[in-house]
Amino acid sequence: MSKKNNIQSFAAMKEWLAIPETFRTRLLSNVYCAKCMGETTIIDYSVNLEKIGIVLDGICKTCQKKVERVIERE
Repeated sequence: MSKKNNIQSFAAMKEWLAIPETFRTRLLSNVYCAKCMGETTIIDYSVNLEKIGIVLDGICKTCQKKVERVIERE
């Protein structure tokens, strides 16, 4: 699996890495793709921090279209 893992900010990466690795893996493979109309794995993603929480911007592993995964803060 190809991964860029672009770091947009150290704060975003710090929050992302604070999530246990097994849960991060599950989040990466539980992304909705509108083109595939179902669950996919995000690849070549960047980690960003928004007001709502962490946002992963990347590509669908199946169709190569843009997908996004939002991980809301508690």
